[in-house]
Amino acid sequence: YNPCVLEVGGDWRYRMWFFGWAAKHANAGMGSGCDAIFHARSQNLRTWEVWSGEERWDVTMSPTLWRPVLSASERWYDNWHNGDPSVVLENGRFYMAYSATSTPIAKTPGYPSDMVQCVMGATSTDGIHWEKTSQPLLIRQEDTATPRPEPDRIGDFHRPCLRREAGVWKLWFDYWVPGKGVCLGLAENNGEFARTDGFVLKHNPADPLLENWPNPEMVRVGSRWISFADPGGYPTPRNAKPEAASWMRRQLREAVSDDGIHWRRLDFIPPDDDTPACHVPQVLVTKQTGPAGREVRKL
Repeated sequence: YNPCVLEVGGDWRYRMWFFGWAAKHANAGMGSGCDAIFHARSQNLRTWEVWSGEERWDVTMSPTLWRPVLSASERWYDNWHNGDPSVVLENGRFYMAYSATSTPIAKTPGYPSDMVQCVMGATSTDGIHWEKTSQPLLIRQEDTATPRPEPDRIGDFHRPCLRREAGVWKLWFDYWVPGKGVCLGLAENNGEFARTDGFVLKHNPADPLLENWPNPEMVRVGSRWISFADPGGYPTPRNAKPEAASWMRRQLREAVSDDGIHWRRLDFIPPDDDTPACHVPQVLVTKQTGPAGREVRKL
C-alpha cells in the first residue's frame, strides 16, 4: 500500500513505488527484514506492470513474481521495516525518503510501536537500483538499538513526504508526542540531500504543526499547500461493531497552508458507501485527455 506515483514523461509516463508484503508473510524469501518497497510503471494510470527482477516486468498481477527494489539493511535502525516511500525526480535523479525501523524490541516506556522508528533516504538513477544514505535523514539523537525507558520521549519520526521547492528539500513526517499522539512535523535541508545532519526541524518538536495528523501527504497546488492525512475523530455509526469502530473513526481529512508550517484543518472526506474506512492518502496532480480530446486535470 501507500503508492507514491510520479509523472516522469517518456514511454512510461507514470512510475509508482509502494510497499508491504508481496506474496508471503513478511516477504519471506525476498530479502532481509519485513516490509519492503516495490516498483511499477504505467503509460496511462490504468494498467501497470511490476518490476520482477533483472529485466522482467509482471503484467499479470502475480505478486509471487515481484521483487523489492528496497529492503532492510544490517544497520540497527534500518533492519526490519522499509516502507512509506516518497519520491522526487530532480535533474534526472530519483530521491526517496522512506520509513525505517529497528527490529521489534521488548515493551519499553516511551516507544509505543515497540521499535525505534526513523526516516531514511536513498537515491537512484533509474528508480530501481537504489543507494541508501549513510545515515538517517531524521532520527532522534538519543535513540539506540537497546533503548532505555523514557516515558516522556518525543520521537518515532516516520511516514515522510518529501518535496523540493526553490532549492530546498522539504520533509514533512509524523512523530510521537506524549499526550498529543501522532503529530505533524517539518524539517528542511538547504544543501545536498544526503549530507550528514542536513535536515533540520523547523519548529520545536514539543509544538507540532498539527496534532492527530498521521500519514501526512502534501502537494502544492497554485500558491497553497494541501495536506491529506487519516486522523481519528470521524463519527462512526451507532451500530458499528467494536472491532471495526476504531478503524472507522480514522478517515481521510484535508488541511491547507500558505507556508507549509501554519495549517488550517478542513473537513473529513466521507468514505464511499461500500467502504467503512479510507487510510494512508497519496496524491498525484496530473492531466489526462478526456472526452473529445479535452484535457482533464486530476487530483
